[in-house]
Amino acid sequence: MSADELAAIRALETVPPARVSALWDACAPATVEDLAGSRWRGTGLDTGHPMFGMLGKMRWWGKDFTDPRKVDPILVTDDAGAIVPDTSATGGGGAALWEVTFRGRPCASMVYDRLPVIDHFVVAATDDTGRATTLLAVMNGRGTVHSGEHFWFLLERAADR
Repeated sequence: MSADELAAIRALETVPPARVSALWDACAPATVEDLAGSRWRGTGLDTGHPMFGMLGKMRWWGKDFTDPRKVDPILVTDDAGAIVPDTSATGGGGAALWEVTFRGRPCASMVYDRLPVIDHFVVAATDDTGRATTLLAVMNGRGTVHSGEHFWFLLERAADR
């Protein structure tokens, strides 16, 4: 995977779905261990999917993977500027990390407790030690595909527990 391609995609105002899909295919699958015990700042990729605007209205901040079986899938910035979980968009539940195959490859995947939705992750960038620092993610499940396309987003490692 080319760091230049990741940077080029980040710089685009509108990202062609085929381009982000190709980046997905070039990245190594993330493992549950890559995510567990860390908090990640999220950024949607505007491919024209309506989820991009919805997350902006929610003031989406990212995700918190406390451990494999305790995940806050939607963190938002509240009116006071604090980062807090928001379960209103998740049917009142959290999520868990599992290895699930997506597009023919097993990868770390976040399975929502109360929604028919799974977010799948690949490693888009690492630090000098090989630790994942940027994840490319795709939302998959009932009702998540719009005009034949998935919602794509990036997660940047913000903190470890």
